[in-house]
Amino acid sequence: MENVKGCYYCDQDEGFRSLLFKICDLKASSVFLCKDQTLPGRCTIMFRDHYNELYEIPKEERDAFMDDVCALAQTIKELFGADKINYAIYGDEVTHVHFTLCPKYKGRLGWGGPFVLFPQEQDKITLTDDLYRERMEQIGAAVMEKRGIRP
Repeated sequence: MENVKGCYYCDQDEGFRSLLFKICDLKASSVFLCKDQTLPGRCTIMFRDHYNELYEIPKEERDAFMDDVCALAQTIKELFGADKINYAIYGDEVTHVHFTLCPKYKGRLGWGGPFVLFPQEQDKITLTDDLYRERMEQIGAAVMEKRGIRP
């Protein structure tokens, strides 16, 4: 399957790279740290090829992708002490199959309901470059180990 020109996830243009920082490639996907770290550990994971719907992905590849998703969710929960992981796969305007994995914490933003995809500017937490790098290295090493991938 080819990448699709004009697709946010296929193109990964400057706007994309200002909001999502690539952590690593897994067996069927790429993992990105979301710039908004209001809920620590929030990541996006995209299928390596362009498909609009999960059911379009051949079963063997879809199973590998879901194994990647599960490994990332477990990694986030373990590293950041999340009480629950929410999985978002909307894609109305960005059709490339991807999940936003949002760790949820009791008593914090969005607990008891769907996570806030775009929190108010005053609520957003961003990190220093060093803290982003540290968080990305931490997540990357742990999730790659879970998937049996050597860096």
